[in-house]
Amino acid sequence: MAFAVRRAGQHAGRLTLVGLVVALVVAGIGGLDAVAERMLQDGAARMMTDAEPDARTVRLVADEASDAAKQDAAVRDAIAAAFAGSDIVVARQATADVRAASRADRFDIGLLDDERVPVLATLAEGAWPKASGQVALSAAAADRAHLGVGDVIVLSDPSVLNGVATELRVVGTWTPRDASDPAWHGDPSVVSGENDDVIGPALVSAGALSELPDPPQVTWEIAPADADLAAIPGLQSGVRALQDVPEVVDPEGRHNMDVVGSLGATLQRQALAVAGTRGLLVAPLLIIALLGALVLGVVLFTLSAAREEEVALLRARGASGRRLALGAAAESALLASAGALLALGGLAVFGSVTTTLALVALGAVVFPAVVAVLFTLRVAGGADGAHPARSDAGLRTLPALILPALVAVAFAALATWQLFSGGSVLRPDGSTDALAATAPALLVIAACALVPVLAAPLAALLERLLRRTSGIAPILPLRQIARRIGGTAVAILCLALAAASVALAVAAPAVASAAEQRALDAALGGDVRMIAEGGVDVTADEAGAWKGVTSAADILRTPLAVGTDAVDLLAGPADALGLAGPIDDGSGDIVGAEITKSLADRLGAHIGTVFTAQVRFAAQPVSIRVTTIVDSLPGLGTDWGVATEPAMLTAAGVELAPDELWLNSDDPATTAERLRAHATHPVRILTAAQVSSAPVTAVAPAVLTAGALIAAVLGVFGFVAASSAMSRSRRDEPMVLRALGLRRSKQRALRAGETTGVAVYAVIAGAAMGAAVAVTVLPVILGAGS
Repeated sequence: MAFAVRRAGQHAGRLTLVGLVVALVVAGIGGLDAVAERMLQDGAARMMTDAEPDARTVRLVADEASDAAKQDAAVRDAIAAAFAGSDIVVARQATADVRAASRADRFDIGLLDDERVPVLATLAEGAWPKASGQVALSAAAADRAHLGVGDVIVLSDPSVLNGVATELRVVGTWTPRDASDPAWHGDPSVVSGENDDVIGPALVSAGALSELPDPPQVTWEIAPADADLAAIPGLQSGVRALQDVPEVVDPEGRHNMDVVGSLGATLQRQALAVAGTRGLLVAPLLIIALLGALVLGVVLFTLSAAREEEVALLRARGASGRRLALGAAAESALLASAGALLALGGLAVFGSVTTTLALVALGAVVFPAVVAVLFTLRVAGGADGAHPARSDAGLRTLPALILPALVAVAFAALATWQLFSGGSVLRPDGSTDALAATAPALLVIAACALVPVLAAPLAALLERLLRRTSGIAPILPLRQIARRIGGTAVAILCLALAAASVALAVAAPAVASAAEQRALDAALGGDVRMIAEGGVDVTADEAGAWKGVTSAADILRTPLAVGTDAVDLLAGPADALGLAGPIDDGSGDIVGAEITKSLADRLGAHIGTVFTAQVRFAAQPVSIRVTTIVDSLPGLGTDWGVATEPAMLTAAGVELAPDELWLNSDDPATTAERLRAHATHPVRILTAAQVSSAPVTAVAPAVLTAGALIAAVLGVFGFVAASSAMSRSRRDEPMVLRALGLRRSKQRALRAGETTGVAVYAVIAGAAMGAAVAVTVLPVILGAGS
């Protein structure tokens, strides 16, 4: 034991480095994985919270059956079967419209039966209804109808409530706590007091709508109970299965049951963003693991080489190679265990130690022990008379470098093809395509694996080109690199991987920002977008005068039929749609327009092409001349689309009113609230928060940066260790050069120049590879998730 301790103490520096590298690898992989998972969880939750009301739930809507309790039980059972295994919250709501008269006015009033309202709203005056014939009006509705607490609303038709009441008494008024809460289903009357000429909502007591002559409409709202990432696939499956529920519960269609709500779209956005970001984050984890393995391999190789004489002596005294190998393994495992425990202890302070982290730590301990065994047996074999390989094998070592590089390139090419062919990291069924998701990581590793392969031929070529120059300075370092590429390759690979990681981290924010901006342009066309179903309640001129609004545009978006294809037509001001100036082709019968490249490819169109389209709601054909072909259009993206000015449509006899409002604002959230307060028809009001995947995709740059720092440290360790090992293998070189008249100072300068040249080449080539991967692959992954 004392001998083993003394033997280990002679190489304490290298053994300590083993423990330090293991600690970095475990802390890097485990820490980044834990932090990334927590950030992804928070980001996905934010995406769900910020989504527009209609996109946070999915709903079953039907006419209430004569046996409401039986219908409710059947629907809830069907919902539970569809979402089996998913944690969801189901809420029931009933609504009905009745004709009322108050003073000289006649109006429709929207009645609401929802036990959640007292939690979702705050009483402004009075009390909540407790009996049939009592209602609590929203404050905005009370203002519109000129009603207050104590007033009576006389029903102007034979409708009765519970067979008794022919009038409604206002017992309270209320204001919503959050008008964008999905429980309101995007009803504009919650804020404005009116929805399609119906005043409301007027909350009634539980069950008060059951005895109306016409059955009320019942809505079962399904919402995720939590934002757990693991729940997303199950929820997506439930949303798909929910489409079959009307057929199961109401096969004869007696109650007009339908499925509405865009929860599925939000879940898809979450899944895309999470899968893409996770796939991107595999890159730093794999690079850290690979660098850790390389550094440990180099350190243990130099340790075994330093013990050659010692091993030879012990073998001569009768020590077996197996015993020496087991001693080296125990020694390495002990130091590696210390490093792993140090990392685990530090990570445990900030969070729980997961099973994945424990497996990473176990692997980090076992790997150096196995490598120590292999290198010790190799040295022991050399002590028995085997001849070590020459270090100046030159280009003959290239096949050994090319084979793993080609394997890496093959895997990377397959993953990249999978990603680009599908255009996403998700399969059509919603599951993650693991191969496509790892494309960035495999591409970085494959690209960096080619860097040392190219070093030897490049050095040989430069040496040949410079052979006629006088002096040994440029020739000898290049010749040494070309002929000793075997050891130099490891040093180059370590530094290239580190540089590629840094380049990927540096490029990621810009690429992510560009992908996010393209997604926002396609979804919004500005900072705020209002999509009206029954009419725009606020014009661009009115909204443009609001505080904080910098520009506003009335936009018409309507479907076109081009042959059998459905195409979107956008008509609005040239600056809002990004049109290349006013469109004027000299003919009032032909509409000049920009079209997207995807539509041009579909039609085989080019500038000047004229095609005929049917404007759906105008019920007339129009001729459209292509004036410009663009990659994408605001508010539409790269889909099939046509953009023109309203005057062009008017001249062609198409008269359609705008149905959207696009605004740019210094305070989008406040502007959106103001639009909602003015809406008296169903609308969708979108801002960046409602459509952005940035809460999830923004995790990538942060984690890539942290991973790049760890990779840089390991890369420097690996480069220094590999360069040191090369110097040891060239111990006889200084004597030969000295005999040729080369001073020691000159030799040191040549060696420093060689090392510097290798480092510069590795850094530049690695950074170029990392930047190329970022520009090529990141837009696809992050763009799909946005």
